[in-house]
Amino acid sequence: MAGKPSRFVKALTDEESDVLRYLQAYGETPRIRQRAHAVLLSANGNSIESIARVFDVDRLTVTRWLNRWENDGLGGLADASRSGAPPKLNESEVQKAIDLATEHPHSPRQVREALAEVTGKKISESILRRILRRAGFRWKRMRKSLKSKRDEKDFRKAQDE
Repeated sequence: MAGKPSRFVKALTDEESDVLRYLQAYGETPRIRQRAHAVLLSANGNSIESIARVFDVDRLTVTRWLNRWENDGLGGLADASRSGAPPKLNESEVQKAIDLATEHPHSPRQVREALAEVTGKKISESILRRILRRAGFRWKRMRKSLKSKRDEKDFRKAQDE
């Protein structure tokens, strides 16, 4: 039984091969490195099926990679732009949110309210959490202190022992 017919990218120039090898090793994102590798494999005579097995992707995915390479060249290796809402805060407002979170580390509600006063923009807790996570903050649940319910004499006595 004959296998599915396969197609290959056109023969690569030496310059294209060098650029693809460089991108395979040092491409900006893992996807670019993967796609550059797939184009090189196709140019070396590997079938779409075997390339799909190497990268553990669907055969149609590899076909799309190769089509984008042939239509757009190097630009076809990068991810296409995607839809999505623009950011609610600009860079200076993000920095202000980080500064406010440093001032009020235990109260995200205060941070959001103060930010709304300063910028005039209301953001959700999830947006604040995302901003702070990118800035290296940790988000943990705060617990109420039982300090008011303890007996100070017993507490001091236990500390001295």
